[in-house]
Amino acid sequence: MNGVLATELMEITSDPSALNDGGFWAVSTSFEGEYTFAKFKNVVHGVAFPKVGEWSGLNEVWESSLSKSEFEEYVEKIRSEIKLGNVYQVNACRILSTSLSKDRSLAPLFARLLAKNPAPNASYLKLPNFEIASASPELFISRDCNLIKTSPIKGTRKLSETGSNFSDKDKSENIMIVDLMRNDFGRICDPGSVKVSQLLRSELHPGLEHLVSDIEGNLREEISWDEVLQKLLPPGSVSGTPKYTAVALIADSEPTKRGPYCGALGWLQADKAALSVAIRIFWKVGEKLKFGTGAGITWSSVPEAEWEETELKAAKLLAIAGGLRSDRWPFGSGIFETIRVENGTPQLLREHLIRARKSAAILGFEVPSDSEIISRIGSLDRIELGRLRLTFGETFQLSLDPYVDSTHSARIGVRTQEVDIDAKAHKAFPYTENLKMLTDARVDGFDEVVIVNQDGIVCEGAISNYVFRIDGLWVTPNLDAGVLPGIIRGLVISSGLAIESELNEADLEKCTHAFALSALRIAQPIAEIAGRKMMEDEISKQWALKLREILYSHSVG
Repeated sequence: MNGVLATELMEITSDPSALNDGGFWAVSTSFEGEYTFAKFKNVVHGVAFPKVGEWSGLNEVWESSLSKSEFEEYVEKIRSEIKLGNVYQVNACRILSTSLSKDRSLAPLFARLLAKNPAPNASYLKLPNFEIASASPELFISRDCNLIKTSPIKGTRKLSETGSNFSDKDKSENIMIVDLMRNDFGRICDPGSVKVSQLLRSELHPGLEHLVSDIEGNLREEISWDEVLQKLLPPGSVSGTPKYTAVALIADSEPTKRGPYCGALGWLQADKAALSVAIRIFWKVGEKLKFGTGAGITWSSVPEAEWEETELKAAKLLAIAGGLRSDRWPFGSGIFETIRVENGTPQLLREHLIRARKSAAILGFEVPSDSEIISRIGSLDRIELGRLRLTFGETFQLSLDPYVDSTHSARIGVRTQEVDIDAKAHKAFPYTENLKMLTDARVDGFDEVVIVNQDGIVCEGAISNYVFRIDGLWVTPNLDAGVLPGIIRGLVISSGLAIESELNEADLEKCTHAFALSALRIAQPIAEIAGRKMMEDEISKQWALKLREILYSHSVG
């Protein structure tokens, strides 16, 4: 932790009286009040974390102890208790978990966290049957002789929002926890010595900005570590106020114990200590890897916004660790390729990887070698017809799911909206806006939409490129309109099956035949556009057959 390396484990105990022997003790406490103290013989200061192997990103789904709807109900329950005057603020949390084999160490993950998400209180602890890799940004206790300090965090936002003021909700929440910690410090410090040395200061962290305050005090003479821990745990910033009532409400509402998450993590030795609030931590339980995330709830909380805050806090670190969301998309951001698999063979794999490398070079993401990618694909179960998704972000991940071809022609709506033309050059995630657009189209009774941009030019769909037959020619909108350079679109152009051209909405009125193009669906015939019927005849059939012939000649695995 911060250049302090302790090795040669001597003793493990849960008895806080052992801490009075002046030795170096690693400390991990659970939110529920269980203690783990580990004494080490050798302690070196000012050293780097030892070199370890590379972390191989996870590929399994992270499962949440509370679904979005359950978490939002939890937030409303807390708001009801606030309305009754029983509590003022409660930190609501959920635990995510995924599979991890017993023999996998978290040391490579911690090394990756240090490189990708350097946090001021990052720490790593490995004991028999117990391992934690923490990227905690929050100081719980620092102690130097009798001077003790805590720095609670309340208030989190994206770095893109930096420059504006934190919300009144964030400020009031922070001040409430400052009052709680002042009260806690008053139980262990000399009367009159507790002060707020800094109130509502801003701290920048990787991808996030936090609102932080500092409280200091002078510990009473001869006070024991046992009393300090009893009076201060669990940390106020991850429990609530009044603390006793908040902790009871948490125990009654959260289906999974928090364990080491939201406890304290760090070290102490005699009258020196550095303990973090154990947030942003990964910990192993058997063959499960766990991660916690939460949000502070006040009367002004909006349930959906609080869920989004828990997503924001988790996204960066889970992207580094790897693994998938419940919707099987990766956390964080990056680029992706969706590839059709037929009879176990990925179609147009070479073309997909060329596109990915081109975008990665521009956006700063890393794409593994072809041999590594092909090896990873080869380790997957063979599937007759499937959707292979490769994602390149903080880690390289892949997933393969069965796929069933659509048996019907598509009904397409027309939607006018502003398009970021530069962003359309890359197949990037999060893909939320595209998927929402697709959902909205289906609510309106369509299978897809064709977008007309702010200049009145036809571009693409939510998840499709298009080819239209106009005045006897097959035409696809050009890239300058705000069109993703789709793999099938590129194949259609290079093989002479269509030409590029600028199209406006009036041109769609002259369209007689049309297809929606994608790597997964290849070419789906379109039955109607905005209620106007398209022709599906021998012309369409022969065009689609020719595309299939060209596709198979290019797909060599």
